Amino acid sequence: MSKVSEILFPLDPSIRYVAVNRGGRIVEMEQNTRFPMVSPAETDRMEELLVNPTILDIARRRGEMDLGGVVFVIIRYDAIYGLLLPYREGHVSVGIEPGADIQAVADKCIDALRR
Repeated sequence: MSKVSEILFPLDPSIRYVAVNRGGRIVEMEQNTRFPMVSPAETDRMEELLVNPTILDIARRRGEMDLGGVVFVIIRYDAIYGLLLPYREGHVSVGIEPGADIQAVADKCIDALRR
């Protein structure tokens, strides 16, 4: 079985980071070798364990009220876009370069994860 990062990195040259949280555990956290890290690994780890699951949970709860759920959430940090995708019993986080067509990257990632 392929790692999620191995599936997503080739989709778009602007993808710099991929992390997968399943059931509250980080099972994958990969930096694209073409890009330098923009934050310490420990803060990325805390983001995957605390921040991103909370943001997705809040968005999911709101979406399930009367909007058909949540497809993805985009966070615009100064250095990168953060794309959060619900995935299995957790989420996938994708760090994307500023200036990228974020909707196109999101669509590619969603399509790839559904296969």
